[in-house]
Amino acid sequence: MRRALAAAAILLAASGCRQARHPDPSLTIEEPEPLQSSIDATNPADEGQLLDGFHAPETAGWRWSAPQFTVSLGVPENLRGKEARIEFEFIVPEVAARDLEGLSITARVEDHEPPAWRSPGVGTHTAVFPVPAALLKEEGIIIDFTLDRFIPPRGGDTRRLGVIPKQFRLVPANTK
Repeated sequence: MRRALAAAAILLAASGCRQARHPDPSLTIEEPEPLQSSIDATNPADEGQLLDGFHAPETAGWRWSAPQFTVSLGVPENLRGKEARIEFEFIVPEVAARDLEGLSITARVEDHEPPAWRSPGVGTHTAVFPVPAALLKEEGIIIDFTLDRFIPPRGGDTRRLGVIPKQFRLVPANTK
């Protein structure tokens, strides 16, 4: 009995000696935000999912893509292990009509590359790419996009410009 009381006293004393500690915010490591299944290329909060191939935002907030670019999208629980599709909404501006005429876009997820999507011309478009259920088992996917045409560097601008991305979405295959 004495041992039990002694053990209890030690435990109480040890817990009583603990001081509440307030972590130093500058030392706090924040948990990464969960991946979103729909991102806006103009939203600074979604910028972390624009992995590669995006130029800095223009003064109006929109941005150009490069001819190759990569994004990550979250796979929501209701899509895990089910067929889905990627919807990529973008703009082909009038100033790029000649350079981007007949533009084709491919999207690759791992080793899966569905047929290319062909742009009908100037304006806002949504390219759609199917994604098989087998690729949607994890929390997120990485999509590599490739444009077969781009605006070459001109004047003082050394960038190779693609399209103006607006949104990237992962949605169920049967949505319209």
